[in-house]
Amino acid sequence: MLYQELLDSCRDRFDEFFQNVPIFHNQFRWNEYNNACYQLMYSENLEDSIATVKELKSKIPELTDLCKQCGSFFIPARNKSLPKYDVIMGQQHEEALMKYLSQKLNTEVCRADLEDRSMPDCKVLKSDGTVAAYFEVKFHGAPFVCALQKTGRYCYEGSATLDYKKIEKQLGIIEGLEAPVFYVHWIEYPCLKGVFYETSDQVKQYIAEQHETFEREKREGDDMKSAKAVYLKKMYSPLLQMKDFDSFVETIRALLQSRGV
Repeated sequence: MLYQELLDSCRDRFDEFFQNVPIFHNQFRWNEYNNACYQLMYSENLEDSIATVKELKSKIPELTDLCKQCGSFFIPARNKSLPKYDVIMGQQHEEALMKYLSQKLNTEVCRADLEDRSMPDCKVLKSDGTVAAYFEVKFHGAPFVCALQKTGRYCYEGSATLDYKKIEKQLGIIEGLEAPVFYVHWIEYPCLKGVFYETSDQVKQYIAEQHETFEREKREGDDMKSAKAVYLKKMYSPLLQMKDFDSFVETIRALLQSRGV
């Protein structure tokens, strides 16, 4: 699968970036356990009958121990925020994905938000310089371990957040863009790993349907950020309504080959 290819392409980058940062022992690593999680939590899962964590543990023997380790590692860390590190880490994933797509599709992929920070992070350019697509990247390296108690969602499928106020504002800004906009979720939990995406229309519809949002508590480090950069209100995108990374690459490829009207 292409996600393994993506990990291989940025392994040196991440090994260097995280060499002095404590990360979960299997972060940015993929094995048969993660493949089983991917199949049962995403590929074979059903939106109208989402697999419970208990059911998944009965089918994936390693999951029980990993869940305990996951809680011990991420619950204390979730209460802290290091603003500069969070920003730089996000940029690392944006740059890694841009580089991979550029090489994979033999095209230019670059930042789209240099002049206006409210724009999506990245854009894909056609050979004539016009924009084929925009995409916003959200990296999720820590599952919302307490999701079931707080939002009624299972941690593996209910942790992919978007900042509600930021996205609400951005959806208004992108109305005038001719190229489509995608919201890309790079998920790196101890169990589920992969790149998944949703369209701006899906996000807009999800907001219009008034699905639940969650306002997180303030964390250490929030006071070091600009007030405009602290987004407490989160919306949790539905994993099982998203498409996978292979589909994303093929969608971008098709857009690159399409002609403007």
